[in-house]
Parts: sequence; C-alpha cells; structure tokens
Amino acid sequence: MNTQVLMRSSGSGPMGKVLLLAAAGLLLAGGFVLYQLMTAGHSAYNGDSRGIFWGLPIVTYDFFLLSSTGLTMLASAWTVFRLPAFEPIARRALWLAIAALVGGVAALFMELGAPMRAMLLIPFSFTTSAPLFWKVWGIIFYTIALALLVLNWLQPGRGTEPSKTVSIVALAAAVYITFVAGGVYGWMAMRPFWFGGEMSLAFMVEALLGAVTFIIIFTHLANGFDTDRLDTKTRDLFAGPLAGLFAVLIIAHAFFVVSRLIAGLWSNADGMEVWQYLWSRPIFQVELWIGLGLPIVITVLPNLRRSLSLQLLAAIVALVALFVARYDFVVGGQMVALFKGSWSHGLLSYTPSLTEWAVLATAVFLSNAVNAFGEKQFGLGGGS
Repeated sequence: MNTQVLMRSSGSGPMGKVLLLAAAGLLLAGGFVLYQLMTAGHSAYNGDSRGIFWGLPIVTYDFFLLSSTGLTMLASAWTVFRLPAFEPIARRALWLAIAALVGGVAALFMELGAPMRAMLLIPFSFTTSAPLFWKVWGIIFYTIALALLVLNWLQPGRGTEPSKTVSIVALAAAVYITFVAGGVYGWMAMRPFWFGGEMSLAFMVEALLGAVTFIIIFTHLANGFDTDRLDTKTRDLFAGPLAGLFAVLIIAHAFFVVSRLIAGLWSNADGMEVWQYLWSRPIFQVELWIGLGLPIVITVLPNLRRSLSLQLLAAIVALVALFVARYDFVVGGQMVALFKGSWSHGLLSYTPSLTEWAVLATAVFLSNAVNAFGEKQFGLGGGS
C-alpha cells in the first residue's frame, strides 16, 4: 500500500477530533464514577443481595472482552492464515482488540470492590475448579501476545508481517478465553436460563459478529464516513468476503437467540419464566425484529450487501442489538432467585443506576481514546 493511501486511511484527520472528544468524555464519565465509588462505594450500583450480583458493568466487561477476542480472531485471517483479502483490516483489527480489552478491563475494575487484590489473588490462588481462574490466566497470555504484536509489527519501522508464533498464541488465547467465558455461564446448572453446552459456541459467534461490526464501523470512522476514501482492497473486502461473513454470523446469532427463546417460552422449568418476561417487553421485540431482522435483510440480499453505506447501517444496528442481547442474557439469568422463600416472590427486578451507565460511558470513551491514539500513531489502514 502506498504512503498516500496509508496516511489517508490512518485517520490523521477525523481521528484527532475523536481523540479529543473521547478524552473529554473519559474525564467527565470516569471522574463521576470514581467520585461515586469514593463517596458511596458499591452502593452506587443497583445490584442487591437477593440475586442480582452482576449488573451493567459486568455486561459492559463481557461485551468488550468478547469483542476484543473476536477482533483478534478476525485479524488472524491475515496474521496466522495469511489470507491476502484480509490484510487491509488486520492491523486495525488487532489494535481495536487492544482498545476493546482496555475498555472491558476498566469496566471490570470499576465493578470490583478491590480490583488490585483480585488481580493478585485470582491467578495465584490455584483454585483450579473455578472457571474464572483459567479465564484470568488466558487473559494474561492474551495481553502479553497482543503487546508483543504491537512492539514487533504495528510500530513504525517494524516488519510488514507479524510473527507467526506470537500470532498463533494470540489466536489460541482469544479462542480459549471465549470458550471459558461461555462456560462461566453455561456450566451453571443452578441457573437454567444460562445453563447449556452451546453457550461457548454462542459466545464464539457473538465475539466474531461483534468484531465484524467493529471493523466496519471504525474503518468508516477513520475515513470520516466517506466511502470514497476507502482504498480498493478494503472496498473489495467489505463488499465481498467480509460481507458474506457478516451475513453468516448475524444469521447464526439469530438462530441462537430464536432457538433459546422458543425453548424458554415452551418450557415450564423453574427459571425459564424469564423468557415470558423478556417476550413481553417492547425493547426485546425491537431487538428481535429490527436489531436482528434489519441486518439480516441487508446482509443476505446481494444488492444491499454490496452497498457500503447500508452495510455500515447494518453494522451499527447489529452492534446495538448485540449489546442489548448481552444485557438480557446476563441480567435475565439472575432474575429468578436461587433460594426462593417468602422474601422472594416472582422475578427480581433491576435497573442500572446513573453510576452504572457512567461505567459504560467510561469504557466507550476509553476504548475510543485508545483506538484513536493508535490510528494516529501507527497508521492502521493496511499492511505493506
């Protein structure tokens, strides 16, 4: 790729504005969260002792972590398998994986009461029967591999091809983390809404779907949402293999959602009544018919799929729907109390507090700031 195209796609113009806006938003949202945590503590969150332990901050963490692992998997199409069609997005996908990981970990740290203590105790507790023990070690290896790829590939003046060995480690760690993340929920037999061996596969699909939507949106953002500024290789990728992958993933995600919905509405097992509640909510209907339906229509029909503007619309809608689905999944699985008694009739209720929404905003602003910095620093528009 010539220098002019690389500079043009590196986001030197619009990404400077994004960096300033993200930094300002981070100061406001992050400052508010820190103030709340220092004054009100964990009571600033609307979780309760009856059963809603994981709220919006954990939803945010899960969403960004899975997006990160999915982006690393997407980048591996070039970094590991050397598929030439995916070279134009590999550098950006890798850096986006780092940006998403930073945002997700920040959300987790703001949710934990003693994050530094958790960092030390969980990986060195050797509680091998706990999935979180294995997940944390996976994230450690994943972070190291991503850092090495940045040092040896993304930095200006480095080689045009990443280390195959380090790339394989990053891919293996990404797949491993996604598998265990699904298992953290799917292996909980006491939570029928979550329980199921298919959860790890569903997480894999959602991670890749999130990655595709991220790369479409942020590539357009880096080019000022002007499709004419996209280079030929990127346009061919977006209108060809990536569009097809988008269609397959959104359909697969829809199958997981609809199949679980049908099973939940049909079942009379204790804990599955959450599906009746979700089905009755207008926001769930919007998620189902528009959040899934619109991207499926756009990506399945060839004439619509090749329109980069419509593809961008489908990516934005699918990304929002994916986050809402993650919220429904995490919170919905806790709405039936584990040990019901006279103190717990019906479903538990939960509404995120203002502080929890600020945690989401902090993660979004932080990820955008990291990504914008990388766009300006490394020139992420392509490879050689």
